[in-house]
Amino acid sequence: MSSFESIQSLIQDFSKGNPLGLKLSEVQLQQEWEHLVGATMAKHSYPESIRFKKLHLVADNSIWLQQLMFLRPAILEAIHSMMPELGLTEVVLRIGSIPQSPPQPDPLPQDPPHFVGEPSPFATGLAKRLSNPDLQTLLSQTITKALAEASPSTREPGKTSDYEDLPPPTSLETPTAS
Repeated sequence: MSSFESIQSLIQDFSKGNPLGLKLSEVQLQQEWEHLVGATMAKHSYPESIRFKKLHLVADNSIWLQQLMFLRPAILEAIHSMMPELGLTEVVLRIGSIPQSPPQPDPLPQDPPHFVGEPSPFATGLAKRLSNPDLQTLLSQTITKALAEASPSTREPGKTSDYEDLPPPTSLETPTAS
């Protein structure tokens, strides 16, 4: 055995017989649900939880609930083949709402972003709240770039800035009587 073990094996060893292990298995099942039952069935059903070796499934209407009732043995068999450590004995069904899948994040850019000039004082002031100096620099550069770029769809043709229509700044000093 080497002195280093993978994080995955450490988590698996720690979570055996632990509520954390059951929760991790539950999340894994939820992530693999579409692969397990197919896209159509996954749109209308969701593995809500695992309690006392019973899988609690939610169907979005009575028609899909009926379909799941007929497919209980096949679902249990598929789960046993994918995750035998769960030892599920039963599928409990109910009608409810299916959670929407979270939106997929935009892919990360391949090239590092190009930043414009020195960070603005405003951006630097906001970034100073972070304790990591490298993150401070990146955040202030990102804010500066975002402030420098204006979305072309919201700008009127011929305008070079979103601030052209604003009145000139006025002095905050109070007039003195002569």
